[in-house]
Amino acid sequence: MPSTEKPIKLFAFLLFFLTVYSCSKKPQSNLPRTYNVVWNTPSKDAIESMPLSGRMGAGANIWVQDGSIWLYLAHNGAYDEQGRLLKLGCVRITPRETKLGEPGFRQELDLASGAICIQQGDFKASLWFSGETLVFESESANRQSFDVAFGTWRDQRRNGIRQDMAGAKGNYNPDQIQAGHDGFLCFHRNADFAGDVVSMAKAQGIPETAVHDVTTKRVFGGAVELEGGISKIKEEVVRWQFWNGKAWTGTTTSTKTHIIAMQLGGALNADPEKWKVEASLMLSSSVLQKARTDEQKRWDEFWSRSHVYINLDKGNKDPGFLIGRNYQLFRYMLACNRDGELPLLFNGGIFTVDNIPGRITGNNNNELPISEGEPITPDFRRWMYCHFMSQNQRWLGWPTLANGDSDLLSPSLIFYRDRSVTAAARAKTIGADGVVYPEPLDIWGLCCVAPRTDGLCGAEHLTYHFSMMLEHAWIALQAHDELGISITKDLPWIEGTIKFYDTFYRNQTLKLTGKELGEDGKLVIYPSNGLEFAGGATNPIEVVCGLKRITAGLLTLPELSAESKSNLQRLQSTLPDMPTGMRDGRLSLLPAKSWEREYNKWEPIEMYAFWPYRLVGVTKPETLPLARNTWETIPADRARLCKQDYSWMANVVNMAALAWPDSAKARAIYKMANITTPQARFPAFFGPGHDWLPDHNWGGSGMTGIQEMLMAADPYGDGKIYLLPAWPKEWDVDFKLHAPKQTTMEASVRNGKIVSLKVTPETQGKNVILNPNFNEP
Repeated sequence: MPSTEKPIKLFAFLLFFLTVYSCSKKPQSNLPRTYNVVWNTPSKDAIESMPLSGRMGAGANIWVQDGSIWLYLAHNGAYDEQGRLLKLGCVRITPRETKLGEPGFRQELDLASGAICIQQGDFKASLWFSGETLVFESESANRQSFDVAFGTWRDQRRNGIRQDMAGAKGNYNPDQIQAGHDGFLCFHRNADFAGDVVSMAKAQGIPETAVHDVTTKRVFGGAVELEGGISKIKEEVVRWQFWNGKAWTGTTTSTKTHIIAMQLGGALNADPEKWKVEASLMLSSSVLQKARTDEQKRWDEFWSRSHVYINLDKGNKDPGFLIGRNYQLFRYMLACNRDGELPLLFNGGIFTVDNIPGRITGNNNNELPISEGEPITPDFRRWMYCHFMSQNQRWLGWPTLANGDSDLLSPSLIFYRDRSVTAAARAKTIGADGVVYPEPLDIWGLCCVAPRTDGLCGAEHLTYHFSMMLEHAWIALQAHDELGISITKDLPWIEGTIKFYDTFYRNQTLKLTGKELGEDGKLVIYPSNGLEFAGGATNPIEVVCGLKRITAGLLTLPELSAESKSNLQRLQSTLPDMPTGMRDGRLSLLPAKSWEREYNKWEPIEMYAFWPYRLVGVTKPETLPLARNTWETIPADRARLCKQDYSWMANVVNMAALAWPDSAKARAIYKMANITTPQARFPAFFGPGHDWLPDHNWGGSGMTGIQEMLMAADPYGDGKIYLLPAWPKEWDVDFKLHAPKQTTMEASVRNGKIVSLKVTPETQGKNVILNPNFNEP
């Protein structure tokens, strides 16, 4: 016995190390361990869950409740036949010999490895993703068995489910669920249910040849495979969380170690049987070890791209520290969509959970309701029917640029690229060339709010609101300049947005006046919407700015054809000036040259000239008086709304553009520290505000604001990089961010002084303009 005891103990130690290494391994990056989220008590419900990020759209909500580990499985490709993003189902893992949640309990999100680790006494478990495969591993000193259940609220067709804060109810078709000795298989095949995308498109004037059908052949779901299998499977009706459904439960063998692999999927023509094969492969020790190593390398690479660390030595009572931590936590959440097929949805992404009555007590916007009651499911999200509302969706793109996350930006660019045929058909329907994307877009690229027969939106505050296609085009151009992303595939639709404005508004002016251009020889952009604010607008400011910057940017590209260059130069000479006028006796920018009606007064429309188009503001110091006048003279009835900060609002960015560090600091604390009215346990589950929890356009706009406080540069401009233009001197910071011309900026600031600065390539150092406040001895 003595001769064999030591090797057995050594093997057990090695096995334990391999199982929980994700929670103890020293990170390859400098990512602070103090940014890890640690809970020492269990959660009340799904609202108190942690996000677990995979790749390619895969993820899960994880929490411990009532002695069980709960998982809401999710995939960003899980769009049903009605174009709604749904969760995949619920897995519940309950140890029989260990009571989770007693004193000594610990749950930790380890950012460096992307894993969630759970410990109770000598029981330790880790959950992590290898691509789209979620792996659960556990180890304990004594033998342990689990009750493992798969539950769903789509066990049957369910009608009248509350799905939207606006009171909308929907019908949901059932998934197919199989339970056997090896585990569970769940899938939803859209083709099994009636859905006529072609007819829906034709009703909007889109011919069949221009339909981008990404739902009819879509299959989504997952396979759960267990090492050693399960037995005694029982099927029962359940009331879990706040939903009614059915669960299938089996019991594992009793052993010291357990592995469960969950392959998630959501794609066109996906094969559920392959999910089972892929999940079972992960039960192999050699495959599992390689997956661990590969995934850790991916996380190391991800975290090495960029970072923002603020007041690291001050701890989590300091607002600056919390901003830096939440910045990294939210970026971790976005990481679930690395190399994904589709953009994450602004109103919850894949991490939205049950809207349990009484659990959300504030939403930062008293004009909007908080809960809807029953019947409800975890698929709930506010504004579900708005789908990819473009002004909200932009915040899934902007922060990826300075962070260097081209794989997170890619789905947003592909979304516009793949739907450009539909957008071209819509432009043709209304007598224009190029492409036109309405503000409210669904998964197919069709109008999803009050669609008209010509493909435009019937809601008057949105009918001629097309400027977000310009902003996404501007994002694509910046990605090319900043991250080196090829522009070739996106150039046609980017050019198409410009062609549309040129041809459509020449035609409109010709109909109204008999001439294509105004009396001054300039393009007249009427009828138009100035964002959601100005109806019947002429030359709305965000459109004028977008056309000017995109046209100038395109003309720098060697990829541009001679014909395109000639057309753009012609258009450039006809673009109207930014609208200006006197307000309170001061020269200010105006929302538009003129407008006939006012709708949504939340919109700080003038500020689009500051950012993202940078025609005034910190990157053009001579324009700062005009920029500041504009902010200070916004009429009071608008200012009380449009100068707020939550959800999609960009005022942290705007304060940075005005070079006002004190205002930027105060707004950044509200926006990103999440200490005013937090509604979820996880610190980066922002919201709800205008939108739903976790509010992704809240986090995206906040991240972008922090980036702009640290660094501002004018792409396709003079090449200058303004360092720390709106950074408060009292905040220490270490950061690495990406700038135009494929430049990276790394700096450390201590006590108001720059203690290190690295510009790559070094030749770009001559273009750096330092805030003189940080040069003081």
